[in-house]
Amino acid sequence: MTRHALIAILLTLADCCQEIRVKSLDGGVVVGRSMEFSLPLNSHLVSEPAGTVHQAPLPPNCHGNPVTFTNRFKTISNWNVFAGKWANSLADGVNEAGVSVSILWFKGYEEYLDPTDITGAACDSAIPHTKIGAYILAKYENVEQVKEDLESGKFPAIWGGTDLNMVPPIHFNIIDKTGAGLVLEHTKGEGVKWYDNTVGVLTNSPPYPWHMTNLRSYPHFQRNDKGREGFQYSSLGDTYTLSQQWTGSGLLGLPGDYTSPSRFIKAATLLSLAPKPATTDEAIVQVFHHMNAADIPYGIVETGPENRVSLTSWILVKDLGRGCVYYRAYTDLSVKRLCLHNLPDVRSAVRIEGNFDGGFRDTSGELQEIDNILLDKHTEL
Repeated sequence: MTRHALIAILLTLADCCQEIRVKSLDGGVVVGRSMEFSLPLNSHLVSEPAGTVHQAPLPPNCHGNPVTFTNRFKTISNWNVFAGKWANSLADGVNEAGVSVSILWFKGYEEYLDPTDITGAACDSAIPHTKIGAYILAKYENVEQVKEDLESGKFPAIWGGTDLNMVPPIHFNIIDKTGAGLVLEHTKGEGVKWYDNTVGVLTNSPPYPWHMTNLRSYPHFQRNDKGREGFQYSSLGDTYTLSQQWTGSGLLGLPGDYTSPSRFIKAATLLSLAPKPATTDEAIVQVFHHMNAADIPYGIVETGPENRVSLTSWILVKDLGRGCVYYRAYTDLSVKRLCLHNLPDVRSAVRIEGNFDGGFRDTSGELQEIDNILLDKHTEL
C-alpha cells in the first residue's frame, strides 16, 4: 500500500470509537474504551517513566527551540503503528495520578488553529493537537486542574498537527479517579470548547452538546418488562389475554446500530440502568460487558470508497485508582493486564494483539469425576 493510499483510507475510516465510565460503591472509577478501525492496527501499550521528555514539532513560522514537556508521572499509553511508523498521537492512556485521556474520531466538525498563524511569543507554548493526549498525561493530577488552565488561558494554544500528512479529526475525553470527566473539542466556528462529561459516555461526531440534546429523546427505557399482565382485549363479549412471549421489552426501541448517535444513546442507557457495582473488581467486569455490547464483528460494517470492513480492534479497561490497564484484542480474546506499579523505569512496550491459541486455557486437566463435584457451588451476581 502506498503512503497516499493509506492517507485516503484514513480520511474515510468508520468513526466507531466509544468510551464509558463506571464508579463503584467502594469509590473505584473504571473507564472502558474501544477502538474500531477499518485497517489492521499494530497497537502497543507503551510505558513511560516519570521524567520522560516529549518534544513538539515547531510550527512553520516559529524558530529556535521546539516546545518540550516532561512527564511528572509514570504513564501507560496506547500507540498505533501505520506503514511501519509510530503514529504522532497516542490513542489512549492513563497516568499514576489517576488521569485518563482518550482520543476519539471527530470527523466533519473539527477545526484547529492553522500552524502558519502561530508566530512570535505564541511559539513558546503552542503544541499540535496530536500532542494533547501526551501533554495531559504528563502534566495533570486531575480534571479540575485541566479546567483551571483552560479557563485561565494557561493551557497551550493548540494547532492542527499532522499524522501521515493529514490533520486527524479528533476530540478528547479526560476522566480522573474521582469520576470527574471533561470533553475537550475544537469545532468549526466555535474554537476551543470544553464540557463536563456528566453522563460518562463519549462516542464520535457530532459534538458532545448535540449528543446530550439527543439523549432527551429517549427517556422511556426501563429495566423491567413492559406490560407484564400481557395484552388484553375484548371481542364479542369475551375478554382475552395474550401473555408476552419475550423478556427485555423494557428496552424495546433501544438503538442498536453502529452510528455514533445510536451508540451514545445505547451506552448511556445501559449505564443508567445497570446497578452500581459494589467493588472496583465488579466494576471492571461490568465495564467489559458494557463494551462487549458495542463490539463490531469483522465484516458487519464497511466504510470508505474501497468498502473496507471495520471491526473492534481492541478494548481497554482502565482502573484509575489502582493504575491498571486491562485489555483484550480481536483475535486473542483473553484479558491481560498492565499495572503502573509493576512497570520498569525505562520506556518499553507490549503489543496488544496476540494469537488465537494464546487466548485460551485448556481445562482438560481439571476435569473431575461427576460424583466429586459439589452441585450447590455457584457464583452469585
